[in-house]
Amino acid sequence: MNEPSVVGKRVPRWNVHEKVTGAAKYTADVALPGMLVGKILFSPHAHARIVRIDKSKARALPGVKAVLSFADIPRKKYNPNKLNLILFHPETEIADMYVLSDKARYVGDRIAAVAAVDAATAERALSLIEVEYEVLPHVFDAAAAMAPGAPVVHDFAENNTAMHMAFPVAWGDVAQGFAEADVVAETAFKTSKQHMAQLEPCACVANFGADGRLSVWSPSQHAFLHRRKLAELFDLPEGKVKWITPHVGGAFGKYGSFGVEPVCAALSIETRRPVKISFSREEDMFNTETRQVYRGTVRVGLKRDGSITALEEKIISDGGAYFCHNSSATAVNMGAFTGLYRSPAVAAEADCVYTNLHPTGGVRGYGGQEATTMLEQSIDKAARALGLDPLEVRLKNVKKAGDPSSTGLPMETCTLDELMRLGAEKIGWKEKRRRPKENGARRYGIGMGIMMDVSGAQPFDIQARNAAIKFNEDGSINLALSACDMGQNLQGTMAQMAAEVLGIAYEDVYLITGDTDTTLFDVGNHASGGCYQMGNAVINAATEVRKKLLLAAGKQLGASPDALDVKNRQVFVRSDPAKAISVQEVVRGAMYSMDGPSEHISAKGSFNPEKNPPPFGVVFAEVDVDTETGVVTLLHLLYVFDCGRAINPDVVEGQLEGGAVQAVGYVLTEDYVTSSETGALLSNNFTTYKIPSTLDIPQIEVLLHSTPVPSGPFGAKGVGQGSMVAVIPAIANAIFDATGVMMPEMPITPEKIVAALRKQKETGGCTP
Repeated sequence: MNEPSVVGKRVPRWNVHEKVTGAAKYTADVALPGMLVGKILFSPHAHARIVRIDKSKARALPGVKAVLSFADIPRKKYNPNKLNLILFHPETEIADMYVLSDKARYVGDRIAAVAAVDAATAERALSLIEVEYEVLPHVFDAAAAMAPGAPVVHDFAENNTAMHMAFPVAWGDVAQGFAEADVVAETAFKTSKQHMAQLEPCACVANFGADGRLSVWSPSQHAFLHRRKLAELFDLPEGKVKWITPHVGGAFGKYGSFGVEPVCAALSIETRRPVKISFSREEDMFNTETRQVYRGTVRVGLKRDGSITALEEKIISDGGAYFCHNSSATAVNMGAFTGLYRSPAVAAEADCVYTNLHPTGGVRGYGGQEATTMLEQSIDKAARALGLDPLEVRLKNVKKAGDPSSTGLPMETCTLDELMRLGAEKIGWKEKRRRPKENGARRYGIGMGIMMDVSGAQPFDIQARNAAIKFNEDGSINLALSACDMGQNLQGTMAQMAAEVLGIAYEDVYLITGDTDTTLFDVGNHASGGCYQMGNAVINAATEVRKKLLLAAGKQLGASPDALDVKNRQVFVRSDPAKAISVQEVVRGAMYSMDGPSEHISAKGSFNPEKNPPPFGVVFAEVDVDTETGVVTLLHLLYVFDCGRAINPDVVEGQLEGGAVQAVGYVLTEDYVTSSETGALLSNNFTTYKIPSTLDIPQIEVLLHSTPVPSGPFGAKGVGQGSMVAVIPAIANAIFDATGVMMPEMPITPEKIVAALRKQKETGGCTP
C-alpha cells in the first residue's frame, strides 16, 4: 500500500471547535417546550424496609405534575448493565433492580421521584413525601456479608453470594506447580472503589409524545442496546423508542449502564410531557456506579531460574447493593490474571457478593487492571525473594505471537518483549536499579508493570458494527455512525479512515451520529473495541463506496474502473495521471445524469470480528518516598505502547497520558470513603474525593511502538481502556523497590506507608 495521506497524521480532533468555543450542546443543555424538572428522593438508610409512603402532600403542591414510587411503575426487575454478556455463564446478568426501589439497600437508593414546573417546586415536593422506614441491620464488608447470620441484602442470594465463578479455561495442576516452585509468593490484596469522576454529571431528558413514542436524550455508550432495554422495561416496541446521544462530557465506562433514564422515562410517561433530570456533583458521586472492590489471595510460583510454575487467584468481588456489572467485570479480571504470562498451571475463582454499599459498574479497565496490579506486584515479590531482576523474569515468561491472549484467542502479534527492552534501555533500568536508595529520610525507587488488553469483547459478546456513507454533490461525504465519542476522538479517527479509502480530505467528512433513527445498529463502545471494530466497518463501507465512485468515473473518463485510482480529491488513470476528473465532478455527474439512471453514490458496511488483537503496554515508574511522612512523589513515568498503527498519534498519546493520570489517582489518592456506621458517602465531591491535579503528575513520556496488526483497520487496534492498566503496578512496584515494603491495599496512602515502614522496623527487615 502507498504511504497514507490522512491515516497516521496528526490532524485536529473532530468537533474540537464546538467544544473549545462552548457551542457544543450536552444533555443538560437540551430544552424542550413545556419541559418539567425531575428530582429523585434517595434513601437515608443503608438497609431499610419501606413500611409506608404518603405522597398526598407532594401531589397537592401547586406546580407538581407527578409523584411516583415503587407502586406506580410496572414491577419489572432489570439490570442497568448494557446487555447480557455471555462470558462464562449464560445467567451472568442478574436482574435485581426496580426503577424505584421496593426496599432501601444502600444510602442513596432511589425511593420516589417527582416532576414539577421548576427545580424549587420539585425540591419542595420531595420534602413533602412521607416515608416510614423499618431500619434493618446492614453489612458493609464483603467477607462479613458471606458469614452465616449476616444481614440479607437480597432474599435469593444465600450468604449474600450472587454468584460463584470459576475460571472456565483453567489448565494444569496448580498444587503440583506450587510444589515444584522454589518460591511461592502469596499475598492478600484489597483494591478500592474508584469513581469515574467524569466532568459531566449524569443527566437525561425524556419525552413521551402524543404519538406514543418515547424520545430520550442522554449520554450512552450503547444507544441501541439501551433503547432495547428501555423498550422492554416499559412494554414498548423498539421502534417506539428513539435514543439521542448528545455530546458526552467524559464516560470511562459510566454510560455502559443506565443512569437516570428509567426514572426520567417513567415521569414523562406519567405526565405526557418532557422531563429533565440533572444530577448535582454530589448526587452523581453517591448515585452512579463505581469500580468493584476486590479482595483475596494471589499466588505466583517461580523456579530459581525465574520460570513460572503456577498462577492462582481467589477473590471476593464486592458489587454493592445490586448486581450490575459484577460478574462480567470479575470474569474479565480472571481472564487478565491468567492470560498475561505463560504458565503450565493456572486457576482462578471468585465470589460475587452483595453488601449495603453503593452499586458498582464497568469502569475503565473493567476488572483487568485490578488483576494485573495484583499479578504484577506478585511477580516483583517472587523475583525479589529469589534475587532476580523483575525485568528478566517478565522477559522469560511473557507470551509470544500465536499464544492465546486473555480472551483465549490466538494473538496475531505480541511485542511485549520488544516493548520491555525498548523501555528498559530508554529509562536506564539496570543503572537505576543499582542507584543508592537512601538519601536521608528519602528513598528512591524504580518499578515496572506490563499489560495486554483487548480490542473488543469478542468472542464473549455480540460485537456487530455498521456504518453508512453517502457522497454529497460537492465531493464531501456524510459518514453515519451510532458509536458515540466520549473524548477518545473515535469519530475523528473514523473520518480519517474514510477519507483515506476514498481519496478525499479529512475536512471533507461530515459525521452523523448519536441518533438511533438515523444510524444503523451498533453494539456500542466498550472494551476498547471502537477503533478496531468500527474502523473495519467504516473501511468496508468506504470500500463499497469507492467501487461505485470508480465505476461512475470510468463511464465519464471512458476507462475501466480497474485502471483508476483516487487521491487528493481526484480520480485518475493510473497509467496516465493527467487523464483525471475531480471527485466532485464524478459525484455530481452521477447524481444529475441525463444519459442514464441517476445514482446517489452511497453504501453501508458491516463488521463482525472473529479476532481480538490485544494492545500491549509497558510502564516504568520512578518515585521518591519520604519515609517520615509517607508522601510519594512521582518523578517520571515512561509509557511504551503498541496499538498497532496509530491512526492519529496525538489522540493515542492523549489517551495514554489521560489514562496514566487516572491510574495515578487510583493507586495513590482516590478513595471512595463511606461512613463505617451509616454507609453514607463521605467523599462526595471533588474536594473530598481527591483526583490528581497537574501538581501531582510527573513528566509522562510516551513512546509509540507501532506494529500494524493484519486484521486491524490500517493495522490499528484498541487503546483507551488499557491505558491505565500497567501504570498502577509500575508505581506500586517502584514504592516496593524504594521501601522494601509491598503495599497490597489500594490506594497507597502516606498513612499506610508510614505504618508499613514502622512494622518493617519493628520486625527488622522486609515485610512484603
